Amino acid sequence: MIDHIFALIDPAGPEIAQMEQLGLVETYRRVHPGQGTRNICYCFDNLFLELLWVDDTAAAMSPTIRRTGLYDRSLWRSSDVCRFGIAWRAPSSETGLAIPTWPYAPPYLPEGMAIAVARDGDDPRQPMMFQSPGSAPPSDWPFDRRGQLQRGNGLGAVQEITLTVPTWAPPSDALSMIAASCQPRIALPRESTYSLDLRIEGLEGRADLLLSIPG
Repeated sequence: MIDHIFALIDPAGPEIAQMEQLGLVETYRRVHPGQGTRNICYCFDNLFLELLWVDDTAAAMSPTIRRTGLYDRSLWRSSDVCRFGIAWRAPSSETGLAIPTWPYAPPYLPEGMAIAVARDGDDPRQPMMFQSPGSAPPSDWPFDRRGQLQRGNGLGAVQEITLTVPTWAPPSDALSMIAASCQPRIALPRESTYSLDLRIEGLEGRADLLLSIPG
């Protein structure tokens, strides 16, 4: 299953205002000590959208963090890099996808814990891809963590994900496997540039919402 999708943004970028204009309700914000990033997250029934920005360049470029490519991806406006990331999750009884990974142990995780990051993401033209430490969708989280999700706005689960990739950066093996194996499936059309589209289920007579973030 897809756990969440993230997009690197500028700290004062338009994306947060865009979410507000679409009627989305902020679920939580977090600081990632030692990683040099902060985020704002919007939870849907089955996954969440994370807007992420670099607020400490030195930390993001440190030896422990640099391989993630987060700093490089934060320069998407002036570089041919992908500013998006995909996290998949596996039920607690399973080990996840057979994707070559490396162990990422940022300072904010408990000692001895690491995140399995896809090696294909070493190429910043690919999205950052990793297995989430979590094994449950937001709908199963404790209420004090997930709140009302987006149901107060008449929105349920993300039904479709489309990650458009440039013709000069074809999907890697890891990305192709994630797209084909996880739910919701990820369409990978190839155009001239990156973009991310989420189709979110409308409830109680509301039309589905199409959320688009250019790359």
